[in-house]
Amino acid sequence: MFMKRISLKNLQFNSSFGEQYSKEFISHRGAVKIQETADEVHIAIADGSDMHLRHDLENFHIPKKVVFFSISKAELATFVGETTTIDIDNVKTDTKHKEESSIALDAITQGAPVVNIINAICIEAIRLESSDIHIEAHADSVHIRYRIDGVLRTVKKIDKSVFLTISNRVKIMANLNPLEQRLPQDGRMSVTIENSTIDLRVSIIPVANGESIVMRIFNTSAKLLSLDELGFYSKDLEAIKTAVQQPFGLILITGPTGSGKTTTLHALIAGLPVPELKIITIEDPVEQLIPGVNQVQVNDEINLSFDGMLRRVLRQDPNVIMVGEIRDSATAELALRSALTGHLILSTLHTNDSVSVVTRLENMGLEPFLIAAVLRCSVAQRLVRKVCPSCRKKVSINKKTQLLLSKYKVTGDSMYESTGCPACEDTGYKGRTIVSEVFTVDKTIEEMIADRRPAADIAKYAAIHAGMGSMAKNALQKTVDGITTLHEVEKEVLF
Repeated sequence: MFMKRISLKNLQFNSSFGEQYSKEFISHRGAVKIQETADEVHIAIADGSDMHLRHDLENFHIPKKVVFFSISKAELATFVGETTTIDIDNVKTDTKHKEESSIALDAITQGAPVVNIINAICIEAIRLESSDIHIEAHADSVHIRYRIDGVLRTVKKIDKSVFLTISNRVKIMANLNPLEQRLPQDGRMSVTIENSTIDLRVSIIPVANGESIVMRIFNTSAKLLSLDELGFYSKDLEAIKTAVQQPFGLILITGPTGSGKTTTLHALIAGLPVPELKIITIEDPVEQLIPGVNQVQVNDEINLSFDGMLRRVLRQDPNVIMVGEIRDSATAELALRSALTGHLILSTLHTNDSVSVVTRLENMGLEPFLIAAVLRCSVAQRLVRKVCPSCRKKVSINKKTQLLLSKYKVTGDSMYESTGCPACEDTGYKGRTIVSEVFTVDKTIEEMIADRRPAADIAKYAAIHAGMGSMAKNALQKTVDGITTLHEVEKEVLF
């Protein structure tokens, strides 16, 4: 029998004809009453509930007609967690230091309300495609915040008295010491939800009112984005694809933390003919699994560093090597020499613009002639939120903004502002896109690098003769194209 799929989000059962089922019944049988009138009862049933449940409920509600809907186990677990309260006087916290290899978030635990609350927090964060979960102890309450599209959003405040219980549960899940509250702790956990495995990296530090807990979410089974889906304009996209098709050389992605550098690297790799190449990545941590690619996670605790692993990977007969980050001179020199000996090296650096990679590598002690010989392309990028297409509002461009557009030779007579609607959770934005600056190296630029010409001269030549557009121009173009807003790009790009 087909049942319509629904969501329990924001469910508030109000009826003068009957009470909601007991928490024990909901948890044990997997059924939630969503509406009741004088003639009908609407009931949501979780996937995997026992086969007699519908028959039992129909008999229970005679003579009313019963209409059934289906919900996922994750929806049920979220509802139970959201409606759970903790009696702090009667709670018992298991503080034994134990490891749980994989934790099922959509399982409902009887007699352990804090487990259901933590599960509900994690499920909701994953549903909203958050990158991080923040659980923070304040003077009078505990704040739960999600980072969604790069912006922190407070989703819940709960009583301060339950913080210790929540903290202990998270520590147990991450295989940390629940009795330690004075020192920072770092751990990892693996959770499952509806047959998908998700890794969380946990960081806990002591703060004035207790502790700050941050869980970074890595959905290793999420859809792997292609270069075409990241938001590059066609000209930049073609330049990047040309560079990555070279048999050897160095390609660098630059930008601050959280600017999507690793996502771009993964998209570059996914676009390669994986079955024909030996591709190895060295990451910290492995954020997303790529079919057919050998992915290695560094571990400083056992001296498995980027440069140490790169030396060993070179013995694996690779064609392409991705190094998660060039952090020091040793890794930089080894990466460049690997590119010089016939390997395609992909990596990241922390610089403000694309041309500054030359200066950064020189400051690491690398010879300019070596940089010139291997550098093929560098991409500086930032992430900005995309304006919600369902509620965006077109506005005219004022005189000040028109002067800014003219400065960067961008034409347009209108932009969009965000407003907010249910489709975007009333934020005005939905999803993110890249604003970028792509610097490609030709023969003239190669000579300029080898001759130690200033980065400003190289950037000027690239803009005039090689067609390199600035990040500011790229960002402004996306505002007049209705992809994002001026307010959003002003937070990420210097004009």
